[in-house]
Amino acid sequence: MKTKLSILIAFLYLGSAFAAGHITKAQKEKTIECLGHYSATAVLPAETIEVKNMELALASVKVIREYLASEGVKDDEMNKGMNVYVDKVYGKPFDKAKNGECNKFIYKQIKGSKEKIEKLSRTIYAG
Repeated sequence: MKTKLSILIAFLYLGSAFAAGHITKAQKEKTIECLGHYSATAVLPAETIEVKNMELALASVKVIREYLASEGVKDDEMNKGMNVYVDKVYGKPFDKAKNGECNKFIYKQIKGSKEKIEKLSRTIYAG
């Protein structure tokens, strides 16, 4: 009985550790950087960016936060990394190249994210 209990505990511990962390450190850092990019994009002055890009950025922030949380990344870690990027680009114009880079990465990294982001973006300003 004691052996079975030990095996069960070990299995549950290892299973939960694996379930909450199959994202690599590099993937997590890049995902958080893109979270920062989209967050910065979402707060650009309206006259400097197309509404569609702002809607997509807001939707991307939501989808990425949900994904990172499902991977076991805490809000504090997300916010800290995001703010580092936002501080670097605050006040700068929309970065179309970075946006394309992040779109490509996020769509590959988060299964079904392109469809989720596009669907969610259409509900933001009733677009």
